[in-house]
Amino acid sequence: MLFRAPAAPVAAPRWLWLLFLLGLALPTQAQPACTLTLSGLVTDHESRTALPGATLVVLETQQAVQTDLDGHYHLSLCAGTYRVQVSFVGYAPETIELRLNSATVRDFRLHPHAVLLRGALVRGERVAPPTTQATATLSGQALQTTRGQALGEALQRLSGVTAIQTGPGIFKPMIHGLHSNRVTILNNGVRQEGQQWGVEHGPEIDPFLASRLTVVKGAASVRYGSDAVGGVVLVEPQPLRDSAGVGGELNAVGMSNNGLGAASGTLEGNLRRLPALSWRVQGTLRKAGTMRAPGYYLKNSAFEERNFSGAAGWQREAYSVEAFYSQFNTRIGILPAAHAGNQADLLRAVGRPRPLETTDFSYAIERAYQQVRHEVGKLTASLRTGTAGRLRLTLSQQADYRDEYDKFRPRNDNRATAGKPELSYINRTSTGELLWEHKAWQQFTGSFGLAGTYQANRYAAGSRQFIPFYTNKIGGAFLIERWQHGRWLLEGGLRLDYRDLAVRRGDRDSTGVFFVDRSRFRYLTPAASLGATLEASPHLTLSLHSGLTRRAPAANERFSDGVHNGMYELGNDLVPGAAPLTPETALNLGATATWHSNPRFNGELTVYQNRIRGFIYQVPLLPLVQTIRGTHISWQFLQTDATFRGLDLSATYLLTPQWQLALKGSAVRTRDTRADEWQVLMPADRAEASLRRNWSGTAPTSRLTAFYAQVGGVAVARQTRVPDNYEARDLLAPPAGYALLNLELGGTVHWGRQPLEIGVMATNLLNHRYRDYLNRYRYFTDEMGRNVTLRVRVPLNFSH
Repeated sequence: MLFRAPAAPVAAPRWLWLLFLLGLALPTQAQPACTLTLSGLVTDHESRTALPGATLVVLETQQAVQTDLDGHYHLSLCAGTYRVQVSFVGYAPETIELRLNSATVRDFRLHPHAVLLRGALVRGERVAPPTTQATATLSGQALQTTRGQALGEALQRLSGVTAIQTGPGIFKPMIHGLHSNRVTILNNGVRQEGQQWGVEHGPEIDPFLASRLTVVKGAASVRYGSDAVGGVVLVEPQPLRDSAGVGGELNAVGMSNNGLGAASGTLEGNLRRLPALSWRVQGTLRKAGTMRAPGYYLKNSAFEERNFSGAAGWQREAYSVEAFYSQFNTRIGILPAAHAGNQADLLRAVGRPRPLETTDFSYAIERAYQQVRHEVGKLTASLRTGTAGRLRLTLSQQADYRDEYDKFRPRNDNRATAGKPELSYINRTSTGELLWEHKAWQQFTGSFGLAGTYQANRYAAGSRQFIPFYTNKIGGAFLIERWQHGRWLLEGGLRLDYRDLAVRRGDRDSTGVFFVDRSRFRYLTPAASLGATLEASPHLTLSLHSGLTRRAPAANERFSDGVHNGMYELGNDLVPGAAPLTPETALNLGATATWHSNPRFNGELTVYQNRIRGFIYQVPLLPLVQTIRGTHISWQFLQTDATFRGLDLSATYLLTPQWQLALKGSAVRTRDTRADEWQVLMPADRAEASLRRNWSGTAPTSRLTAFYAQVGGVAVARQTRVPDNYEARDLLAPPAGYALLNLELGGTVHWGRQPLEIGVMATNLLNHRYRDYLNRYRYFTDEMGRNVTLRVRVPLNFSH
């Protein structure tokens, strides 16, 4: 047999190669967008009744959708031929093939299928109704990495949320540049009420209590009251256990910088013989020593906490009852550098590379310090009102006890000998809300509510009068309705509150005669909101929200008077020649675009504008104030018109199945429109980025699973947008910007059958020295240096 050698390949002409390379360089024709709609109705074949919740699956793309309450469905597809499978419990599934060249309407009629089903008990978790406002949530592993931190510190992981800070232990959440009286915090559904007016008063809430932290950005006054001009923070515990057995979890946290140790435990159960009854107990211990800045320890920066809570609930199909109680106890050291005996000492302490007084590491808490106890009791009951909806009643009682000890002992020898505080507040608040949520009717869902508050604020006999006696009574009604059809959601709401603030303030006239000044203020504070959400595509959601709110001035904004945690504060009504405060009127607009459910890229962009007429703000003013308790920086309440504009951005990109890139950023621009200058004490531009590697494919027999490593950084610009002639109005210019490097490792270790979730995080890894513009003690000290945190979570399950 003869074999012929293959012919040598013929070289292609050079012009052919040039044409090929040119073809690669030229842009290819854009593929048609997958915007052809397939829609229709799914009904029962015999009765022609709609089948809500029926599932439609495109077999070629695995794209799935469920019908709405009226049996309608909607899909966006490319041109082509598809097989669509339709299924519903109790009906025979149906598969059809269709060619899609244009928008098509196709209805399906399913035949009932005789199926023998065993009895089953289905329990569900109540979810919040959809909203048109921008929201951000911390839950799961993202929340776990914040364990051991204060509530305001943890919330800074969300874009658009910062914190106004007083030393290393007090963080107050700030949303879009607003805080304190303009941000409402709900602790397990109860509006947190105490001395939240103080910038240096952190929220009296144990973050270990929460399984989810949600921030509603922008005015939410219709649902939560007229004080929610800036937004709302929802601290939400896990729902009570609904399956028989006993379980819980243990958390332990340790930090290297300040020697913090925290331990928290939760135990919950449901009785097999009494399945309607569920219970939970929880407790936390948290203690930290002096914080270390790069090069020195910050004197008297230790703090400690002891918290506990308990809940019990009785759940039936037609009604439910739940009782909850929590107690928060803390003691926080206050920087002694803020307390100066004379003007020369204070000026010598401001702007130094390190404070005048430093120390070695210690857990001791000396004067000055705060001591706080906050108690919350809540009773919630719900009743199904036939087929029309559900009625919910929430009653709560809170008591807030706050003692503040100055660096120097009281001039009253009796109080000094007894170790009494200089300031001692007692705030008691009773609240009630009756809410009726009606069932869906013609695509409408919504709720109507009545709410009332009675609050009495007192200070203990013998202590200084900083905040006067006052009684605050609030009564209101609100209505929220939502209309959802196809890809559209429209939401609107109205609220009207009546406020009655009665103030009783003691004082002495020029002759030394003591008298009592009584004042009373009554306001109507309306609120309205309107918003819309459009599911523009399977991956893109567009939302627009607007709100109009009127907020009444608080007692501290009018009448605070005296030394408070090393600062001298003066209410507007006590400033000679100042015009009386008027209510704020805020008009808030926000738009959000969300790209979601994409295999690789997901993100959200929010832009907003908030115009506040009569904006009440606190600002440091010169000259310094000299009192018998020393020399202090003067903080006064003023009123102007202000415009807030800004944006929040968050995005994630999956580089590979194991590598993920994340980015977050926020910017706020605030103008004093009366004076035509920048507003004081606003957040600087902030950006965060991280790169994460996941090892999710570990063998099941391995002791280490779900391992991950993440490197990230945060950059904060210098705040250059400050009022004109700022140097003549403040002791210190805004500090320089900074960038911090962080590292995080974590995973689950299996100790026999017991999983242990372990995480290690290093912040400020390079031990960078910096100061933050929103820290009220930036005048005297640097921020925390390098810190390594070890966290361990042990889930417990005592049921077989």
